Amino acid sequence: MSRTRNGPRPPLHRRHGVAGFVLLAPLNACGPLLNADSNLTGLHRGAIQSPLGSELSYVASIHEAPRPTNRRIIYVHGTPGNASNFARYVREPIPGTLAIAIDRLGFGKTGGPAVCSFEDQARAIEPLLLEGERVVLVGHSLGGPIVARAAADFSDRIGAIVILAGSLDPQLENPRWFNYAGASLHPLLPRVVRNSNMEIFDARKQTLLLAEVLERVTCPVVIVHGTRDTLVPYTNVAYMQSAFTNAPTVEAYTLHGANHFIPWTHEPEIRSAIERALELSSN
Repeated sequence: MSRTRNGPRPPLHRRHGVAGFVLLAPLNACGPLLNADSNLTGLHRGAIQSPLGSELSYVASIHEAPRPTNRRIIYVHGTPGNASNFARYVREPIPGTLAIAIDRLGFGKTGGPAVCSFEDQARAIEPLLLEGERVVLVGHSLGGPIVARAAADFSDRIGAIVILAGSLDPQLENPRWFNYAGASLHPLLPRVVRNSNMEIFDARKQTLLLAEVLERVTCPVVIVHGTRDTLVPYTNVAYMQSAFTNAPTVEAYTLHGANHFIPWTHEPEIRSAIERALELSSN
């Protein structure tokens, strides 16, 4: 894993959408979806009322105390996906932390219709952000721009963000052929696939809205991205390095030859990046 600082933007490669899926296939763009609860055995399952009126489902490494002494790390999945995508990180939390993985609005046990707004997705997380505590948010794929939006909107409660293969550059948000195919089959598709497709079609609009508020991110930012990510191009890294203008630190870690699925294929490197974010948020 190599580290880069702000520098010239690399050449633009092939443009891809936020995420993709082979219709009705057992593997989605962000991680396995089948038998989602099968790898959550032994973890605490809870729900918290969101400001949007729905309950946000989550899993935690321990039964959550009203104000835990351990630092919180909140994991936010991409599209589609659910809390089980980060089961290994919750089951074996980084020492001294409380790990929480959420089911985003429209996915997992949270359910409901698609909520394409990054602002609304970030607002749904707000009840997990306790006053006086600076949590670390970790977002993969479409979870990346959502944690960035949360950092912009709730800067006083977020110590750092970690963006894994995040899709933030509006110029790279273009639906692909399978998204259009999915749209034509919309009524026949499972809810989670319909919701994901709708998020992808709205991603360009949402990243443009996000770009307007990234200057409000005032916490450290840690980025991890693979050079062979064909779902969210590596060129997103250069965009993020230039867009977080008021972050005290923007550190980018390059995984050479890695694809989009780095939370599962490069777990040691991801854990190191999160530990780095914890360190930066304590300074």
